[in-house]
Amino acid sequence: MGFFDSLFGQNRNTAPRPAATPAPHAPERPGPAAPAASPQPDSAPFDTPATAAEVPELLATARAHLDNKDLPAALQLYERIAAADIDLAEPLTRISGDLGATGHIDALIDFLSPRYSPEAHGLQPGINLLQAFLHRHNLAAAQQLHDVLVPLVTTYSMRDRLEGFRCAIDELRAESPAEPPAAQPEAANVNLINISKPLWSYGLPDGENTLPTKAPGARNLAILPFALVGDGVTPGKVPPADHPLAATARGFTFALAEACWFAPAYRALGITGIDPEKNLLLLPRAFTGDQVRQLFPREKEPIDYAITGTIKAAPGGAVASVEFAIWNIAKRKLLKTLRLDGPDSLSQAWSLLLGYIEAAKPASAPIPYALPADPVAHALALDQLLHFFLAEKGVLPREKLAPHAPRLTALADYASAHPQAIAPRLALRAAIHHCTALELEIPPAVAASADRLSAGS
Repeated sequence: MGFFDSLFGQNRNTAPRPAATPAPHAPERPGPAAPAASPQPDSAPFDTPATAAEVPELLATARAHLDNKDLPAALQLYERIAAADIDLAEPLTRISGDLGATGHIDALIDFLSPRYSPEAHGLQPGINLLQAFLHRHNLAAAQQLHDVLVPLVTTYSMRDRLEGFRCAIDELRAESPAEPPAAQPEAANVNLINISKPLWSYGLPDGENTLPTKAPGARNLAILPFALVGDGVTPGKVPPADHPLAATARGFTFALAEACWFAPAYRALGITGIDPEKNLLLLPRAFTGDQVRQLFPREKEPIDYAITGTIKAAPGGAVASVEFAIWNIAKRKLLKTLRLDGPDSLSQAWSLLLGYIEAAKPASAPIPYALPADPVAHALALDQLLHFFLAEKGVLPREKLAPHAPRLTALADYASAHPQAIAPRLALRAAIHHCTALELEIPPAVAASADRLSAGS
């Protein structure tokens, strides 16, 4: 996840680079192999996790690469260290310090931002990252990170140090009164859409009556669109609408929002949008907590918590890794970050996220709702339904549905594969409702599947 980056791009301030200032980490993507003049890199592939015994030598070798001005070779080793099954607090401190000391401030930000967890990694990597943000005059990110670090301070000396950073932030802000917020430069061309109930409930005559009753104290939880990066995506650019993981990234937002709607403690809000090309929104960078606060001003539409994240694609359309963050928006605090690797990481993250926010056990409701057996398949189905829903509302151009029959067939196949689950059936019924409203033909096989599932319910 782009922990404190701007949404649609990074701040590439061209101010002179201070010498030998400790700072955070390096970019996600390793570059070409090290030239002969650099120290011989470790022979293992860059994506092979390091062992605990290898880490000290890899750190020393990476620093030698940095001294020889071979950043890509160093980053390959850092990727291996970051993937190691070890406590990363000390390695991240060393990596961020070495990157900062050798002047690689942008690399430090790119590498550390997605990985740094204040609770897991302690203060020092965060201090390095904070310094890097200040060097790049990214004041919104610096302020947010400062606020996250303050509660972790246990000594007077560190408290004084953070107070010094706060003063530096204030001074830089005073020198740059016209500084734009750390929002999205292209966001003016993006229309965000808030969907406050499960998607399928909008296409049912008795939609409201399918949902659990919320107690007055239920907390408002926003599930933001998830960023898509990795194979097939140009770094920093909006992912292509036909990317193999596009539907997964879009639909996973609403799979989580649906599950959280049936958790007793939350009112869940799923968020999507329409981009300038009139496609459903895909992000190149995850939302930050500060951006969520900008989207939902407390005095207008208060949000208590938010979930943001990034899905990274591997070659062939598989998932390489996922990164998620849970924010306490009301208290301006990052509560939890998690990173998982591998093709099954989304399903694993699903369980961890729902467990952390106590949404793993659905509340009693007028319908026998159960969490989907396959959250990724459910996400794909909800992305199909999202297209129909927004097309009927006139938000998504009808041509973006074309051809519509395969979308309906996919929903019917999904419902037929899970005949005992009610949500897939409701999603199919809702899609048929939207198609009828749009005067689109319902394939006979789809209609037959819907009738068969209704008869068996």
